[in-house]
Amino acid sequence: MALECWNCGENLDDIPRPITRHNSCPKCFHELHSCRMCREYAPNETIQCRDERADPPTNKENANFCDFFRPRFDVYDGRGDRASSAQTKLDALFEGSADADESPSDDAGEKPHDPGDDAARKLDDLFR
Repeated sequence: MALECWNCGENLDDIPRPITRHNSCPKCFHELHSCRMCREYAPNETIQCRDERADPPTNKENANFCDFFRPRFDVYDGRGDRASSAQTKLDALFEGSADADESPSDDAGEKPHDPGDDAARKLDDLFR
């Protein structure tokens, strides 16, 4: 099993071992000696570190001085590219809006339905 970057999935076989806080990914330049790259990292737990001796830092993506760091091999989950993930979620949110904008107006000469008008009306109702 190859060691890969927690953020982009780049193969890190060429990085000298042990990984220090000065090592970074050659592709995305994120620090490798971080909680996100450690075997003890547990994002679903309150403290987020399974090693009771460790004093976990606040930012889990920055390089740290933890003496209990052990690199994890199955760390990349494909969600490192936040921009494309955010864009995908945004597109899904407004999926129906593009279709509504392209709908033809009826014969009475009314303008097409704009979903933004509905949102503005709901917002106005909240403050009344």
